[in-house]
Amino acid sequence: MMAKPQNLKFSWTACDAQGRTARGKIEAMNAQVAQAQLRRQGLQTIQVQRLWWDPSPRVRTRDVAQMTRQLAALLRAGVPLLQALGMLTRSLPSAALAEVIQAVQRDVEAGLALHAALAKHPTHFSGLYLSMVQAGEAAGILDTLMDRLAGTLEKNEALRSRVRSALMYPCAVMLVALGVLVMILVWVVPAFQDVFKAFGADLPWATRIVVTLSESLSSAGPAALLAVMLGVWFGPRLRAPDSPVGAWVTRRLLQLPLLGRLIQSAVVARWAQTLSALLAAGVPLVEALGPVAQACDHLVYSRTTLQLQRQVGQGSSLSEAMAQTTRFPPMIVQLCQTGEETGSMDTLLARAGGLMESELDDQVNGLSSLLEPLIIVVLGGMIGGILVAMYLPIFRMGQVF
Repeated sequence: MMAKPQNLKFSWTACDAQGRTARGKIEAMNAQVAQAQLRRQGLQTIQVQRLWWDPSPRVRTRDVAQMTRQLAALLRAGVPLLQALGMLTRSLPSAALAEVIQAVQRDVEAGLALHAALAKHPTHFSGLYLSMVQAGEAAGILDTLMDRLAGTLEKNEALRSRVRSALMYPCAVMLVALGVLVMILVWVVPAFQDVFKAFGADLPWATRIVVTLSESLSSAGPAALLAVMLGVWFGPRLRAPDSPVGAWVTRRLLQLPLLGRLIQSAVVARWAQTLSALLAAGVPLVEALGPVAQACDHLVYSRTTLQLQRQVGQGSSLSEAMAQTTRFPPMIVQLCQTGEETGSMDTLLARAGGLMESELDDQVNGLSSLLEPLIIVVLGGMIGGILVAMYLPIFRMGQVF
């Protein structure tokens, strides 16, 4: 079986039916196929150029949420969809996102539904996004659901920011402390070694340990630097959720005493809010669990949600399936069971998400209060221990004389 040829990337400049100049990027087998695709979109090609290197800027979730909020406001004001998309391309601060919206506008103008045009850009618009847009188009309430979608994206991004802010301080302090320790071992300790050699006496065991560490680090310096560079280069690939290393790290982080609960609270809150938004939009439960698995942004809970989707599709209730996984707090399971019995699962899930947010805030504050003095004590002990070990021979020489 022959392998399918890989598409190439091209940048293009063309004129539309109104004579306006448009620019963008396209993937095709060759330049001729790219020009044919542009002609089918009603564009008269001016230039098509192969992109050998495409450093595409990243589109942040915050930018997508802001764009969604603006689009909802325009639609609520009665602006037609095509005109609203055109206004967005001229007002968005993110050039990368504006380029994506411009491509979506061309597809909608060619006759595609909005959700189908957005589906061509899966790296920017998740299954959650597409499901809610499709539900809004089907029910004729696109403006309402876009506004609700923007709120969901903003809440999810706020949860991620809380976890990042909780981990940013200890990580930054540890990196600075590690740099200080390396500087002491590489430059300060060797200066003391010359003094110790002049003494001609046996060194204390603590001093010998520090000197051995210094010599090992100095001799392995080039190899360590190479290892760090390789780690920076291959680290993101190894930590990818779908890689074996990333899957192992993701599972182990959930088992840590403090950090595990923090991650669980953030993911479950995002899970509950996303499912609540989809159910409130009229998406059936079985269909909603698929986008929820993508929105989890966590390998363990994504797989768990897909397992829930299969069990619910086979006739099981959501609360029973959740209880069997042991991945959800009992409070969330109980609220889902109550929602299934009363027919108000979307409302109760939204309330559950709010409760998990409050719990997350308490955990973040508690973790910050615990880590700050702990880091100071540990790092102070390490650096102080090294300095004391280096001055012990001098103290002993002073006692002799």
